[in-house]
Amino acid sequence: MEPTSVLVVGAGGAVGTALADELLPDHEAGRIRLVATARRPESARRLRERGIEVRRLDLDEAETGGLDAVLPVFDGIERVFLLTGYDVRMLAQSKAAVDAARAAGAAHVVHVGVNAAPDTTIVHFAWHQLVEAYIERSGLGYTHLRPSAFMQSLRLGVEQPGVLTHFVGDGRPNWVDVTDIAAVAAAVLRDPAAHAGQAYDLAAESASPHEIAALLAEVTGRPWRYRPAEPEVFYRRMTAAGGDPVYLACVRNVFERTRNGTLTDPPITDHIERVTGRPATTLRAFVLRNRELFDSGEALSPAR
Repeated sequence: MEPTSVLVVGAGGAVGTALADELLPDHEAGRIRLVATARRPESARRLRERGIEVRRLDLDEAETGGLDAVLPVFDGIERVFLLTGYDVRMLAQSKAAVDAARAAGAAHVVHVGVNAAPDTTIVHFAWHQLVEAYIERSGLGYTHLRPSAFMQSLRLGVEQPGVLTHFVGDGRPNWVDVTDIAAVAAAVLRDPAAHAGQAYDLAAESASPHEIAALLAEVTGRPWRYRPAEPEVFYRRMTAAGGDPVYLACVRNVFERTRNGTLTDPPITDHIERVTGRPATTLRAFVLRNRELFDSGEALSPAR
């Protein structure tokens, strides 16, 4: 009997890389056939070195070449993990991926969206909800994953040792480790029937940047302080680096509204523990696991 084929769309990103780590033992044991998509040669090389089949996928090519331009990537695939880029093109990209998956005969899609209120007015949160609605009407089996802010993004705010910069004032966002997102996704992809039609809100805990700075001080044993910054600073910095202005204006709005108290995250659930069978990764556990990085004060690119 042939192993079940699983396609990871977005395997080069933080969540996709962690998902490949989760599923690789299943792939090596012959329980699944793991296939990953990549656009950049270096990402494809790293995946192939791990024994993973790689297929080149650029979902933007569906606009100029029709669905046939991307359909071969989904050939023979039964289950799809879908995480598209963070800009307005995600709407058309996600639609093309869902349409291609359906046309190729896939049975189930696991989509990564965002943790938000059903009646959210945050623009890019609404994009995710529109994608979810399209998946639900596609006829495919589906499971929605709705993560909160990535803990990995905290490292973007470490611009100098002992200083954590963020843009939400005294707000207390929800946080999740991308390895937990990957663990939930892997559990669903192994047994989609048990999770069909479900939506999982993924967060471990709420914490303000003040609280996180205090935690960093406690874990690293040296002083840390929180330096609040204006959301406009984030917007200008990220657009200057080539980020999509429409998407980044949405993120700026999230920071502004979190800071002024007009936006709060949904209540935290036990979905991570319920799906994976282990507790969600706390901020303390995340910092302990990455202590060397925080000790050095080195900053990394954002994961979200």
